[in-house]
Amino acid sequence: MNKGSCLCGEVQYELLGEPENMAHCHCSICRKIHGTPFATYLQTSGVKWLSGECSIATYESSPGFERCFCGKCGSVLPESIDNIVFVPAGALDGEVTARPTKHIFASSRAHWHDITDNLPRYDSYGADAPPGIEQQDRSGRCGDKVGGSCQCGAVAYQYQNNAKLMMYCHCSRCRKVKGAAHAANVFVLPEDFQWLQGEDNIVVYDHPGAERFGNSFCRTCGSSVPRKAVSSPMVNIPAGSIDDAPGIDSKGHIYTNSKSNWFDITDGRDQFEEMPPA
Repeated sequence: MNKGSCLCGEVQYELLGEPENMAHCHCSICRKIHGTPFATYLQTSGVKWLSGECSIATYESSPGFERCFCGKCGSVLPESIDNIVFVPAGALDGEVTARPTKHIFASSRAHWHDITDNLPRYDSYGADAPPGIEQQDRSGRCGDKVGGSCQCGAVAYQYQNNAKLMMYCHCSRCRKVKGAAHAANVFVLPEDFQWLQGEDNIVVYDHPGAERFGNSFCRTCGSSVPRKAVSSPMVNIPAGSIDDAPGIDSKGHIYTNSKSNWFDITDGRDQFEEMPPA
């Protein structure tokens, strides 16, 4: 029986059916919600909430489709539509039997992210699927600076176009809170970063026992937003929240020793089992 939980452990659940129809989604809504270049969802017939159901917050990202997230730590949670449960694959514990079968909304992919595997690609939900969803384009509003925002638009920020580092992280904490194959983190200096609006609408979750790890998210829509840990010299920006080109390419993949069993790295970037050498 596949089980999953949020990062803080408040919400726990188990799948009632076998996981199937796993797909990588590149729509702008998923990028915002997860803070990653793409989300990965699988389908199942039902989910049983084991704890924390009262901590689940919801946001209607498109008509009739309510996204679910933990109101304490911001982790992406399963949601249902038309009696089908969609589960963020990265939030599941242990090995998962399902494997990705396709890329959906591939034409909407982040222009800084390349699809490098051989899975079929669709511009909507798939072959013989209903038309796509309405997506937003907020690029260019910050002029010569790089802008970003949450899905609902309550939170917005900008930074000077001189980011210092970008990494894809496969650690279990990143996968759990993002509900995705990996996180995509862009790091900038605090003096180069500026909130434009909505800083008071952000929930900051500091993971117990972790020196720097945590999650910041919009309390309205649950989107992952930038964060600066007290012990960190940098602002950590979830790349999926960026509206423009991030101004930097990923240096590679870190903590690949914790990689999901269902995700293959095919982009040719450097891989590090933990952190790369200084």
